[in-house]
Amino acid sequence: MQYKKIKPKKLYEQVADIIEQQILNKEILPGEKLDSVEQLAKHFEVGRSAIREALTSLQAKGIVEIRHGEGTFVRKLGAEDIQLLIPSSLIFDKEQIKNIFEIRKILELGLIENAAKFRTEEHLEVLRNTLQIMEKSVFDANTSGEADILFHHTISEAANNPLLVTMLQNVSSTIAQQIIQTRELLSYSERGALLQLHQEHVDIFKALQEQDSQQASNVMKKHLLHVESLLFNHLENK
Repeated sequence: MQYKKIKPKKLYEQVADIIEQQILNKEILPGEKLDSVEQLAKHFEVGRSAIREALTSLQAKGIVEIRHGEGTFVRKLGAEDIQLLIPSSLIFDKEQIKNIFEIRKILELGLIENAAKFRTEEHLEVLRNTLQIMEKSVFDANTSGEADILFHHTISEAANNPLLVTMLQNVSSTIAQQIIQTRELLSYSERGALLQLHQEHVDIFKALQEQDSQQASNVMKKHLLHVESLLFNHLENK
């Protein structure tokens, strides 16, 4: 029998795991403001960049909210957000995959049309940065996965529809797990598919940049169907 080697977690992942666990254990309460980046860096004895990456990953999962000029606050998690505790194995259950993608198609296709209309230069700048990270770390599942999560999260924020954003955040932790696990799977078996996924993100960005709502919706749908197909093909060949 062959076993997959365990990869050591990066510093920012370890920090994010600790903060997330403290939030789930109610050691840090909903609405509470976290310490500053400098204070957290001193507490965890890591660099500020590791703290920023940890907070960005937690925001992408819908656990915290980073308010520019104010700080980082713990989101008020509803019952739906207990998906944070869903075992990772369920993300590769066929019925679960189907359900998750149905939700993603309904929410993300609705969000991206508005995002194309209302996106700002600030949103585009964040998307550019995440694309650069994905390109540089295309075969690193965790790093590119976190950038992928932030990419989709930024699109939801650009849509200028708080209700839809909240609905997406309610399932964001499950989606985040799925994105990273998909990239882990492909990094071992289908590296060409990872390059194709990156190009799909570039196409989505271009449509948003040009404020072409129809094209943005088309390329997002193509992207989601492609990822869904990759996961189902993997399950069929297991």
